[in-house]
Amino acid sequence: MNVGPVLAAAGEENDFHDAFVQKVLASHLRVVGRPLLNGLNGRDVWSGGFALLTHRGDPHAMLNYGNKHALDLWECDWQQLTATPSSATAPDDDRALREAMMQQVVRDGFVSGYEGRRVSRSGRPFLIQDVTIWRLLEENGDSFGVAAFFRRYMYL
Repeated sequence: MNVGPVLAAAGEENDFHDAFVQKVLASHLRVVGRPLLNGLNGRDVWSGGFALLTHRGDPHAMLNYGNKHALDLWECDWQQLTATPSSATAPDDDRALREAMMQQVVRDGFVSGYEGRRVSRSGRPFLIQDVTIWRLLEENGDSFGVAAFFRRYMYL
């Protein structure tokens, strides 16, 4: 299994990771069978009114991308986000439920309609709703992590 890249903070100097974002979007189409965000570039995704996060697929499932909406929701900056294992985004008592969902993603390639509690860096709980989580796959089938996308959330 390939491990996704470690990315520098998104910005003008790296075109808001447009090449990586396009790879994530192409993987969604390949794995889920339908496009996610037609015609959006890295800057559009960075500033979009939705959350897009990815983790590297390494043993600790370290986050390696989150758009501005995700950073704001989890109340962190790029460095804090990318130093966070994906499992740490969920409250301790919900990690078993999250892990069961992740096993379904491994088995089936994706899950849609997922709902789960999450917690920001400051401890603020929220519910993510109607989430799609999918395996990030290269054209040749090699994995480079997992992605999550959602528009709906509610503070608890």
